[in-house]
Amino acid sequence: MRGKERYQLRCAAGKYCLLDMAHQGSPYRSPVVMNESGAMILETYWRTGDRESTAEKLREAYEIEKQEALTDVSVFLEQLQRQGIEIE
Repeated sequence: MRGKERYQLRCAAGKYCLLDMAHQGSPYRSPVVMNESGAMILETYWRTGDRESTAEKLREAYEIEKQEALTDVSVFLEQLQRQGIEIE
């Protein structure tokens, strides 16, 4: 189980939590908390599988430059990978 099949993204009290549904509970691993833009990046990337398309959606939503959106997408996805999240 990988990527979007392994994880569920939930929203509570304005915060988004990424839950690892394959985690067995020991040792405890807390959910990854992210903001709305992080959730948008992750959901769009899972849907498209493409950083360019994800950056375009982010650019449109936040009215930022294309290069800034590409950088934001790459940095965010790399941060998740460093935390052991399988995004692919």
